[in-house]
Amino acid sequence: MNTHYEALKTTLKENSQTWLITGVAGFIGSNLLEVLLKHEQRVVGLDNFATGHQRSLDEVRSLVTAAQWERFNFIEGNIRNLNHYHKTSAGIDYVQHQAALGSMPRSIQDLGHDEPNQYRRLPVHAGGGPGCERQTHSVCP
Repeated sequence: MNTHYEALKTTLKENSQTWLITGVAGFIGSNLLEVLLKHEQRVVGLDNFATGHQRSLDEVRSLVTAAQWERFNFIEGNIRNLNHYHKTSAGIDYVQHQAALGSMPRSIQDLGHDEPNQYRRLPVHAGGGPGCERQTHSVCP
């Protein structure tokens, strides 16, 4: 039985696109990175390691082939910095916004740490760069 998911996997492997994942070193971002690389996609990753970890990227590297890993370009930067965002978004077809702090109590305790969640809308409104087809993001109130 050919499911929609199977058809999508085939389409991805046959049509390589370039994806930007913000928060690429976090749990969701690194899992997206792994799946996209295994489906022959090109990925630009942006993370400032506020809550993500280098070990997440190292794990993905151990799970994909060397050729797949070559399709990944990591940029250490902050989503709140519009220059970082625009630098990473050139030539991007799709954007996956996953950058955020994962702790509401921490965000409430120290409002300065809530800035990634507050300002994450800025790049969305600024656009994904010329030619970007689609942006998706996870939002926490």
